[in-house]
Amino acid sequence: MNYFKALALIFGSVALLKPVYMHLLPWDEKSFIAKTYGKERPRWVLGAALGGLGLIALTWYMHFTAEVRYSLVLTILVSLTAMKAVTLILDYQRFHRWVARMLARDRGRDIVLIDIGAGVFGLGVVLMGIFLY
Repeated sequence: MNYFKALALIFGSVALLKPVYMHLLPWDEKSFIAKTYGKERPRWVLGAALGGLGLIALTWYMHFTAEVRYSLVLTILVSLTAMKAVTLILDYQRFHRWVARMLARDRGRDIVLIDIGAGVFGLGVVLMGIFLY
């Protein structure tokens, strides 16, 4: 299995299942999100963000060195996650305020909509992994 197929299937599956594990399983996802992104940046956030940026760098490296058709499409899609990683590293307080506003407004409806969007995005990425790579 090539790198891009594996990345598409794993990355896409995590995104596809996000609405399920965040909202359909019986637990309080809003308190989990509020605790996960507390007022002070948790220690793990920096490591996770740097690891994500490392995965993006590896994906770009693989795009340029492996001759895989349509690798640029997945490389760009994975690179979009850099926006969140950079925000978590450089401006965590703004990210925290944004999450807190979404949790407070309409009983967290915006979070549900974002997770549904992530699920649709994940479905597209999984389909790419199956049919393109």
